[in-house]
Amino acid sequence: MTETASRPGTTPAATTLTAPDTEGVAPTDTTSTPPTWAWPLSVPPSHPPEGVLDRDGGEEERVIDGSATPPPVEATEADPTEVTVVAAITTPEKALPKVTSFGPPGRRRSTMAIVVLSIVTLGVYSLVWHHRINREVGNFDTRMHVIPGRSTLAVAIPWALGVLISLAGAARIVLAVANVTLPFNPHFTVLQAYGLLGGILVIPYLELLLSFSAVAMVMTLERVRIVEDRMLRTTDVQLRPIRAIFWMLLPIAGGLILIAIIQRRLNRAWEDDMAAAPAVRPTVRVAPS
Repeated sequence: MTETASRPGTTPAATTLTAPDTEGVAPTDTTSTPPTWAWPLSVPPSHPPEGVLDRDGGEEERVIDGSATPPPVEATEADPTEVTVVAAITTPEKALPKVTSFGPPGRRRSTMAIVVLSIVTLGVYSLVWHHRINREVGNFDTRMHVIPGRSTLAVAIPWALGVLISLAGAARIVLAVANVTLPFNPHFTVLQAYGLLGGILVIPYLELLLSFSAVAMVMTLERVRIVEDRMLRTTDVQLRPIRAIFWMLLPIAGGLILIAIIQRRLNRAWEDDMAAAPAVRPTVRVAPS
């Protein structure tokens, strides 16, 4: 077979191609394009890879789209031990949380004794009791931000207002019985003064009307609920602050009933804490500082 090719600037030449005997002979590549290497780093190696020789060596070059390709790399199974070691080295260590036990439990008190002392002292003991239980729950779980003095002051202000109203009525009655004429007009009669004696009975309502006092009461109830939660009490038996606060709407006995409920629940929580063995006692996990 004869083929005539024409190229610009060249003299046509005739080339004669003879088909060789292909039986038992490996085909050879007759292209004259030099191989180009794209791996690795687009730099041709100083010697051909193993198993691939140049055309002079007699083996066939692996040419795809005019460029030679490197020999396929056999996939090897990754060593799980080696992967584990590398992960252990490259993964940064995290500080483990510090485990701290709960603080000492509070004091168990008789609910009846608290109610009686609150009545006898006209509510003075209830303020002392309020300060003590807030301090105890704060010492038991230090994660709770508790300021007993501020909480007690918030509930003491409406108590002081109620007591002052009762004292003003009592003073007006005593002066009227003693026939003492006041140098000023008190703007209420002796009959109205008898009604002012009940000012101490409206203290629970004053605590609900004053927002800061109501918040202090709800927060105290919430702290009691948190203590029950720390003792692994389920939510269906825990104290519900919003529901319990409505006991104060009950005239005369409402505030005393609420005091008894709080102390009874705290007594149960302290008993559960003291009965728990050190190995199974609940703990508080505090993030490292």
